[in-house]
Amino acid sequence: MRGLRKRILIIDSFADGYHERLGSSLTGCEIIAIPDYHEAGEFFFHNGSDLILLNYDDDASCFRMLRFIRSLNPLMPVIITASNGSEDLAVKVFRHGVKDYLKKPFETAELIASIKGAFGIMTPINNRRSDNIGRAVYCIHKYYNTKIRLSSIAREAGMSVSCFEKRFKKEKGVTFKRYVNELRISRAKDILKEDGLSMNDVAFACGFTNQFHFTRMFNKIAHVTPTAFKKSLRR
Repeated sequence: MRGLRKRILIIDSFADGYHERLGSSLTGCEIIAIPDYHEAGEFFFHNGSDLILLNYDDDASCFRMLRFIRSLNPLMPVIITASNGSEDLAVKVFRHGVKDYLKKPFETAELIASIKGAFGIMTPINNRRSDNIGRAVYCIHKYYNTKIRLSSIAREAGMSVSCFEKRFKKEKGVTFKRYVNELRISRAKDILKEDGLSMNDVAFACGFTNQFHFTRMFNKIAHVTPTAFKKSLRR
């Protein structure tokens, strides 16, 4: 038993630059850094984890590891990091149900905000200028199930809307709107794994104003309707 400590497994051959800073900032977490995919898979199989930071090296390795993680724990929160990322990659990993996607180089505060968002920890982060995208990510994860507004998030980040949109896309690899919708659909996939909720309930729980909008967006992002997705879970 590991008590209440959260275990974060970092699978990244270049993790030296940030895993020690994470350990000093996230004192309630146990940080395990394993650069090799195979060794990391073995560790996860025998020891488990509460969250995985998976670095993207190439499609084959990254998505093979994602499938392996999902086979052992379908609800395991995964954050993807990438130095050679793109908007297409961001969309692709979100479709695989990851919690977040960070394009390198990123601020430590941004990564911490993403981790806290994945854990559902809503502790305010510092309001330094370098933390503005981290603050935006924090607010998005906190308020994704409400009528979240671009202007409000930009204001929280201390930036104009136009400046925020450009910087957000540069750092996250996707537009603000796409990021929010990908997050909502990712959350919806988790909720759909539970029984007893109607599609309307799921839609409202994830921030959509009506079931029609939810179904259309789910189909656009996941390439399957939410009803068909839920049926596929029973096979």
